[in-house]
Amino acid sequence: MKALKTIAPVLALGLAFAGTAHAQTMDARQADATATKVRQVTYQCNAGGRVTVNFGFNKHNLPTFAEARLGGKTRFLPINLAESDSMDTNFGDENSWNISTDALTLSNYHKSSLMVQDSDANIAYKNCRVVSTKRIKG
Repeated sequence: MKALKTIAPVLALGLAFAGTAHAQTMDARQADATATKVRQVTYQCNAGGRVTVNFGFNKHNLPTFAEARLGGKTRFLPINLAESDSMDTNFGDENSWNISTDALTLSNYHKSSLMVQDSDANIAYKNCRVVSTKRIKG
């Protein structure tokens, strides 16, 4: 039963974005447009310090994007469906910054750990734990 609870969000994620399954990363406009809820999460990391990430969630309570100030710029990273599975959720692609979390849903974003890699695949933030959350939209 526990395995089903873990796998169900990923299966629903695949079904929710079946139209974009051919694309590795969801289109940025679509990721933003389908987000009905946005939550801000501040993390304290063992490596890299502190980082704040806004996560967008669709009407199925599944993630569509992550947005954070990284490398001196605000980065909008759509979900990477090809790299996300029942264990991890990934945002961005191999040519940009990447945010990785445990399998993320609206019900667990407030306790999900995080890691961030820059565009050269160097770890910018590692072993990040949630220190605060805030409801931005929905």
